[in-house]
Amino acid sequence: MHRLLYLVLGAPDSGRKAIVRDLIEGGLTNEESAQIFTNEMTHDTERVSTWDWENEAIILPEEAKESTDRHQFLILSPYINLADQIEASIDLLAIDNELILARILLVVHCGLLEETSPQLRKWHEACLHFTDVVLLNRREGVNQKLIEELKDHYESMHLPVVLEYVRRDRIANPAKILDPTPRRLTQLFETEEDLDLDFIDEYLERLPSGDRAKQIPLPFGEQVQFE
Repeated sequence: MHRLLYLVLGAPDSGRKAIVRDLIEGGLTNEESAQIFTNEMTHDTERVSTWDWENEAIILPEEAKESTDRHQFLILSPYINLADQIEASIDLLAIDNELILARILLVVHCGLLEETSPQLRKWHEACLHFTDVVLLNRREGVNQKLIEELKDHYESMHLPVVLEYVRRDRIANPAKILDPTPRRLTQLFETEEDLDLDFIDEYLERLPSGDRAKQIPLPFGEQVQFE
């Protein structure tokens, strides 16, 4: 049986893990099982395991390789280059024929909108490029006008993504979010038959020097912190 992989992007303290738990509790049946993987230190061990970053590769714990959990949620790190993590996720899929990408979720920390920076905007734009679903979270105490302006901006871009409000880490319709129908802009995860022979994703392309042609900033630095 194939296992579904969900990649979860988002800023620190955006509520990624809490939202994943809500998706599991509200979107899966009692017969379905799930596992969460995070790169950050956590005292929460229920359904949660830690992945490591070594030599630009995502190293999952040994039990993950033998897991029968149908749904696997891989929470990517905001402290590691996004393009490198996307490439590493592609490698995970390539070496495990039973693992298929369901969706990529972006959790937006609306509390950061009031003090946003050019680096943060560029990082969010890169996340949007890969994302199927945008979840607007941490809206409490934030100027509603800023949130509406962000939503209008995303909608004006005519992206195929699903855009949803989240209230205190709770999802109104978990099944809609978990639906594996692709809504992302990137073609990276298409089958080889559906891709142009010379296709290179704009964020993964490298220059002769080895640097990325389109750099993705690290607006939160590289220090690993508790979420």
